[in-house]
Amino acid sequence: MFVNKFQKCFALALLSLTTFSCSSDDNAPQEEPSTTDSKYVASYWLDDYTQYILDFNSIDKLMTGEISAKGVGIEQNGSCFPVENTFFALSTDDDGSASFHLNSAGKLVQGGKLAFESSYAVGYTDDKRMINIGATWDGSSSDYELMIYNPTTISVDGRKFNDFSVDPSNKKILYWPTGAAVSGDKLFVPVYTKDVTDGTNKVLSSDATMRIYKYPSLDYVTTIKDTRTTAIGMYYTNTGIVQTQSGDIYTFSSNARAGGYPVTAAASGVLRVKKGDAKFDPGYFFDLEASTIKGKVLAAYPLGGEKVFISYIPVSVDPDKSVYSFLSTQTIFKSAILDLANKTILEVTGLPDHGGDEFFGLGSLLVEDGKAYKSFVTGKEARVYQIDIATGTAKAGALLKEGLYLPSIGKLTF
Repeated sequence: MFVNKFQKCFALALLSLTTFSCSSDDNAPQEEPSTTDSKYVASYWLDDYTQYILDFNSIDKLMTGEISAKGVGIEQNGSCFPVENTFFALSTDDDGSASFHLNSAGKLVQGGKLAFESSYAVGYTDDKRMINIGATWDGSSSDYELMIYNPTTISVDGRKFNDFSVDPSNKKILYWPTGAAVSGDKLFVPVYTKDVTDGTNKVLSSDATMRIYKYPSLDYVTTIKDTRTTAIGMYYTNTGIVQTQSGDIYTFSSNARAGGYPVTAAASGVLRVKKGDAKFDPGYFFDLEASTIKGKVLAAYPLGGEKVFISYIPVSVDPDKSVYSFLSTQTIFKSAILDLANKTILEVTGLPDHGGDEFFGLGSLLVEDGKAYKSFVTGKEARVYQIDIATGTAKAGALLKEGLYLPSIGKLTF
């Protein structure tokens, strides 16, 4: 996820206490594009944390030359998400969240705004909406707000509070959301456990745990757990849960210091919830530590069908690295393509070992015509890379001139 300067600094300050323990000429986005003309839109995080939104006439612009925000970008705070032909900048600043779209002339313009008090977990729905989960980081309340954002009307279609305490008798041991995904009439929210009793946020050892709600009513149904692996996802990234084309839900557990967790005896791996079910599939576990990559998964991105692109850290490397290394530009991570249904792995070639994903993930990988596009820090430089999904071959693209990350990449039509 992509955060503004204040949010990042505030979160980092709190994480340091953890010891394992623009103007518009349109008022609203068009409901249905009238042509097949299109542009590519990306958010850009500069070295000084200034955030911009850029648009490109061709995918080739992501693969050649340099990408710069000077004189061409729209300065805009917020975590950016491509959703239903809009580019939504979800911000908790006083100015509010802003929705961008292409007008009839193909110009990127801002539509309406919407106020969000809190945002810690985000996910997409089957009906082209977006889930937002608001919470209090300091644990001052265990009641978190689940919301359904409608990009067409730039409004919240539904909202409901739910108690995320592990035990209602102790409101200081909390479940913390790491993502959200909808399949059919169910909303899945993976969580980890944290203790805020002494004013810090101590991450506790945890089984794979997921809360299930009805969708779209947002009524709580149950909490499911699995001891074969550990906590799903990572703080503020939304890359630990994926719905594939089949409608199945897959979850990704790192059990890694690099992911911010105390390491347990369980293996990093992938679990499945079959479409229509409300339980982990007892016959499915993809053990990544015992696989050919011998790695711990940090983030997963859907590639279409039953495949995902993952970033991982080798098991041999993780013990010597600091907690929350996914925030680091150290080149300690590798990438692979997983066929989840068949449990096969294709290691990505042509992409150097790279840094972590910072506080973004969801929306940072674009898939088009059998290729995936994503930015990576590979040492002294950061570039966009194109990855051939069939072969796993990566090709270096445009150099990011003033920053390190394109936290979100999307395609809009007009």
